Amino acid sequence: MTFKSNSASIRSRETKFLSSSKLTLSLVIATVILVVLAFPVFAITYSPGVTTGQYVKYGNFAGSGPGYESFNDYNFLNLKVVSVSGKEVTLLSTGQFKNGTALPGNGTTDIWNLETGTDNGSPSTQGPIIAANLNQGDAIPPSNTYSVNQTGDRTYLGTTRTVNILNVTVSTPDYNSTLNYVYDKLSGMILESISTTTTQSQPQPVTSTYSYSIVDTNIFGTTNPSPTIPEFSPQILSFAATIVITGISFIIIRKKTRS
Repeated sequence: MTFKSNSASIRSRETKFLSSSKLTLSLVIATVILVVLAFPVFAITYSPGVTTGQYVKYGNFAGSGPGYESFNDYNFLNLKVVSVSGKEVTLLSTGQFKNGTALPGNGTTDIWNLETGTDNGSPSTQGPIIAANLNQGDAIPPSNTYSVNQTGDRTYLGTTRTVNILNVTVSTPDYNSTLNYVYDKLSGMILESISTTTTQSQPQPVTSTYSYSIVDTNIFGTTNPSPTIPEFSPQILSFAATIVITGISFIIIRKKTRS
């Protein structure tokens, strides 16, 4: 009788173990599926943050070195949003030299696709506008080029704005170049740019620089932030979801094994 009782007890424990194992496997599979599905949900959305009629006017142009002295003659450059369609923003460029004559390209329009990173259909890096509400580490199209290096606050025209900063360094056998772009996070429009290029010429390297910054705009008072997820990467969010689901799974399994 004792042997039969022990056998029944062993079979009962085996049945519970197998049931718990099946439950564990089911929960693990469910966790994996949820994590995989979480990535598209938290994927970066490359959408415009501007509306038709908004503009940014640039001034404070300064330049030095071969090819950049002409920046000192710039009076202003104005970029106005004339159309927003899907992922595309059309910008009208107008500007003048200090002597009143028009800048090269005055009156031209460019269609910027913020999702593909193209200007009039051609890939273009370091453009005057990027997608709205990007965060540090987010890629800036075209793919496999640059990412937001830093997100922080800066003050322009007496207004504190959250900005996305792009720092680029390019080194070639002929020259070394550094570029610093500051983009308004909510609108995606560039607010400031500083560039330095040093040639590798002998016997004396030559350094050229240029810079400009925002002097007027209507984006600060009317651009509204679109709803965004807190600044956590998809990997962190998915990892957190995995921990929560695993914890719940553990609690359920313990309850099952005790019953």
